[in-house]
Order: sequence, then structure tokens, then C-alpha cells
Amino acid sequence: MKRVLFVTTTYPLKAGDAIPSFVADLAQALVRDHGVAVRVIAPHHAGAAKSEIVNGVEIERFQYAFDPAKQCVAYGGGIPDNLKNFPRAKRQLPGFFAAMAAAVWRNVQWADLIHAHWVEPAFLAMLANWAKRPLVISVHSLKPKANRLYRFTLPRADRVLFNSQYTMEQARTKGYFPCKAQVIYQGYDDELFHPRARSDDESTRAKLNIPADATVVLALGRMIEVKGLHILAAAAHRFLSSRPDVHLIIAGDGPLRPKIEASINQSTVRDRIHLPGALLREEVAHLFSVSDIFVNPGIIDSTGRAEGLGITTIEAMASGLPCVGSRVGGIPETIEDGVTGFLVTPNNETELSQAIVRLLDDAGLRGQFGQVGLRAAENRFRWKVLAAQVRQVYEELW
Repeated sequence: MKRVLFVTTTYPLKAGDAIPSFVADLAQALVRDHGVAVRVIAPHHAGAAKSEIVNGVEIERFQYAFDPAKQCVAYGGGIPDNLKNFPRAKRQLPGFFAAMAAAVWRNVQWADLIHAHWVEPAFLAMLANWAKRPLVISVHSLKPKANRLYRFTLPRADRVLFNSQYTMEQARTKGYFPCKAQVIYQGYDDELFHPRARSDDESTRAKLNIPADATVVLALGRMIEVKGLHILAAAAHRFLSSRPDVHLIIAGDGPLRPKIEASINQSTVRDRIHLPGALLREEVAHLFSVSDIFVNPGIIDSTGRAEGLGITTIEAMASGLPCVGSRVGGIPETIEDGVTGFLVTPNNETELSQAIVRLLDDAGLRGQFGQVGLRAAENRFRWKVLAAQVRQVYEELW
């Protein structure tokens, strides 16, 4: 059995938690479906095990601060937002990088290949790769400005996997080519995200005080600027005020939650807008099953970042929901305008609400988009299919 060492800045701390799971999903699919042994190097966080095996994947979490309860570089709103919002995180950053490199140094001899997620871990893995194992980099996002570290690291990798055509073109524009690049999308867990009978999840609506016969618009994600959830909250009155049977759910948490709450509290329809907070993945799956429309209102944020792909949109499609999304970043690579949903101009409350209204007023169109989107998700974004593409990359390098 071939062995792959994953190096990453984020990994679920417990089964089903709200931390983005795409790295874990790929690791588990490689183990389960493709006969690869995977060991993961990831940051530790207070309350998490430092070493464990989950669904066949070995996990080693490195501690980077003397007091584990005060570690704050990773998780939460994500590293860029943590560095901006917590002064302590900046002081912990050197220790974070040193601990990650040391963990790679300890484990590299075990591996036949290193697969780093994001560029900074890839650079550290390159430095610590004393055994000269092949290096694959998955690029899930890029910094808005051209970066010398990225320009140094990407061309030196044995393969670079971008999460979308958008991200790859951004890398080309920023001068990170030539590198051995290809696109392999992120996917969804088809055992968890699939169409469910609404009657099986009536308690989900009851917990939120939503009537069983209401039409539900759903959005979810970290409450950070790039996700655009504050734009949706500001636009809510445009499609809720004239439709008393419609409710809006905005699930997730993050630094913009106070701004979103303030916007909702000023609205005359605030009793039909629900903020359930960060949810376990199983709870997210239940939310999809009781919803009628999914919205991804992503924007280009104040630093120039945009959504690299949009996994929640893929999970919504896999659950049979029609989608409305912004025409920005990698979102148009998930939603086909007029076929599986509608694409709108980012940061435009009017266009966003008009697209939602069009779906609210046409149940037949919702059903049509939902069915086509489900087939697209099954054909393009299942982890079993995507992990096979990753395994093929490994085969070319072993």
C-alpha cells in the first residue's frame, strides 16, 4: 500500500464538526476507495486529540503554543481573519510554522509522497522534505496580491492541483507559471448529501419555528466578508416583505455575525430570518432537505479575495436544490446559469433578490433546476470520482 503524507492548515477536530471538511473527505476517499494509506499533519486546537485514527486516516495534530487553550492561528474564521482579528495569532505564527515543519520532518520517511494543501504548508514541507519525496500541492485559494513565496514554491512542485479554472487562471495572472498544473475540483460526501424526504426532517423546521408549509431560502458559510452573507441579509426584505409564507435561514458563524444581526434587527421581516449558528455536517444535510432554494452570495472582498469554488453550493446541488449564486470566482463553475440555477452580479442586492423571487414564484422551475443540478453534482463532484483523479496523479509520480 502506497503512503501519502497530507500537510494542511485545517482539518476537522471531531467527526461531523463545522470545520470545512474537503481535505478530510479526500483523505478518507483515498483510503476507502483507492487503497492509499494517508497520514495527516494538521494544527492542534484546544480539546482535540493530538493523535488519532478517523475513518482509516491517521491524524497528527501539532501544538504550536505553550498553552493549547490559547492557540488561535487556525480554525475559527480561518487563518487570514484570525491574523486580522487576534493580535495573539500574529505572535504565534512563527511557532505555528516551526511546529508544522518539524512534524513533516518527523514523518517524511514514512511517506512515498507528500500532498500539501495550500501553498504555505507546501513551502514548509519542501524545506522539511529531507527524504526527497515527490510533492503535490492542492491550491484551494490564493492571496489577492502576487506573492514571492508562491512564485518560488509552485513551479518547484511535482504537480499543482487547482480547485477551479478560476484559481488556476489567477495563478497564471500573478506569475506563478510555469508549473505542472491541472484542475481537480473539490467534492461532496454522497453518503451525507443527497435528496431526502422532507417528512423525515420536520423537527429541523420546528426547532427554527418555521411552518411545515413555508418556502425556505437557505444560505450558509463562515460569516466573513468574501462569503457575502451580509449582502443577502441586507437584501432579505426585498423578497420576504411581499411573501409572508417565505422564510430565510443564514447558517454559520464568524466575525461578521454582529453586522448581519444588526441588519436583520432593523428589518420589518426579522421574525422570518433565522440564524442557527455553526452546524454539524449532519445538521447541514437536514437543513438542505427542508429548504427550497440555496443561495451563495459571494463577493470580491476588500482584500480582493473571491470564492475559489463553493463547496456548499455543490452540497446543495447534490441535495436537489436549485441555486442562486454570484458571478464571481469559481461559483460559475458550479452553477450553470439558467440550467441549474441563476448567476447574478456580486454585491447587487436587487439582482440577487430578483433571482430568488423568480425561483420562489415558479415551483416547476425549482424542480427542474434541482434535478439537473443533482445529476451534475453526481457526475462531476463526487469524492469517489475526484479521488480517482488524484490517485492517477500519484501514480504518475511514484
